[in-house]
Amino acid sequence: MLRRKIMILLSLLSLIAACSSQEEKQDAHIEEGELTDYERSLTDLVSENSFVYDVEIFNEDAKEVRLKVDYYQEGELVNSIVNLATTVDVEEPEARFVFLNTSSNGQEKWITAAMTENGMASSTVDEGLPKIEDMSGMAGSLGGTSLELNKEAVIGSIVKSNEETISTPVNIETDEDLKKATSYEHVFILTATLMDCHIGDEGCT
Repeated sequence: MLRRKIMILLSLLSLIAACSSQEEKQDAHIEEGELTDYERSLTDLVSENSFVYDVEIFNEDAKEVRLKVDYYQEGELVNSIVNLATTVDVEEPEARFVFLNTSSNGQEKWITAAMTENGMASSTVDEGLPKIEDMSGMAGSLGGTSLELNKEAVIGSIVKSNEETISTPVNIETDEDLKKATSYEHVFILTATLMDCHIGDEGCT
């Protein structure tokens, strides 16, 4: 009996060590944020589509996170309607990213925020956006993944289309996935990039 308990304990310790090792190999982990009922009610009140992500940063070289919303028409990139950057620090590794999308009389509006223990950076865009009326929509976001340093990751999408059936890849990781996901009349692609430099630094793009 004692030997069995020892074996179980060793197995648990091995599992914990494996999880810790996996975290250390990640530059950052991102997953859908867990909201309280009150927080969910607020996001539902102010937006038609909301995306909330909790992030934990592990890589000490990480200095900045960039959040973007790219707008596509029929597979072609029109422009980046949201482009927000905020400083991050592995000493205070937890952050929350929020994207809120709403439409009034067909006019799109986006509110984006990146919140850390150091403060918050936010952006509101409601001018120069497409007017989209009388279309069905579908929104999707990731379940959980890692962010790699200096590599853009798709973390969510919204499709608005007159087509009867809308289908997009669960994970948009390749050019083929992106081509399929953006093949509708109006598509918004949400991305996050963990950077080892700041915008404005020499050689930082």
